[in-house]
Amino acid sequence: MWNKIVWVSAVVLLLSSCGSKKKLLKGADLKTENELTIKDNTREAKKNSLRNLFLTNLNYSTFSGKAKMRLDLGKDNYDVTSTIRIEKDKRIWISISATLGIEVARVLITPDSVQILNKFQSEYMVKPFDYLYRFASPDLTFGNLQDLLLANLSVNLLSDIDQVNFKQDSLSVQLDGKLNELDFLYKLNNNNRPYQFRLAQLSKKQLLEANYGEYAMASGQEFPMLLKMIISDGRQEIKTEINFNKVTFNEPVEMPFSVSSRYKVIR
Repeated sequence: MWNKIVWVSAVVLLLSSCGSKKKLLKGADLKTENELTIKDNTREAKKNSLRNLFLTNLNYSTFSGKAKMRLDLGKDNYDVTSTIRIEKDKRIWISISATLGIEVARVLITPDSVQILNKFQSEYMVKPFDYLYRFASPDLTFGNLQDLLLANLSVNLLSDIDQVNFKQDSLSVQLDGKLNELDFLYKLNNNNRPYQFRLAQLSKKQLLEANYGEYAMASGQEFPMLLKMIISDGRQEIKTEINFNKVTFNEPVEMPFSVSSRYKVIR
């Protein structure tokens, strides 16, 4: 059972900010008019809109968050805790603990590699970053993982302005489009922060959906304290709910990762 928790938790977090929760914002439920006005879908209008939207992305150099996480694997459900630390554009470090705070796994992701320590089974795996393409498209980047965890808009997904479409009503803005084989969708709340993100590769029946909620103000920025994800490959569906309870930005972070000689290397 613990072996399943370790590996599935790692995969979910790979593909998945401030002290205690402060004033909470209801995301899509806020009843004020959206700040962004979409006049039309001309190229110039879309460029201006995207320029404004990117200004709402979280501005940070480091991130550290502690969270409770629930995994739903069909008939099996698991409750674990996790610590997630990010050094922007360099490293994502994840620690996963089970009952009584016992650490069962540690993950280190860089733009070049993925390393996983299964501490419960004393196993170690190292793979190139493209190992993740087993679960997602080759268009997935290290930056996309950062953006997914922190609810930022991904610049690379929105880089082809001709493939991006805007829709707007009084409460939300929607962006959808395509990057090579990836179809994407963002739904933004009235403060232009995502409350839903969908990424699909239809040819492989792969789907990732992230729903963000319980936005809190942190260092003058909106951060979602709740992240719900669904990952599906057409055969199996994994659901996870991540509830952050402590988050900090722009403070020094430690990412210890050493492999004992007693660990078995998994090829």
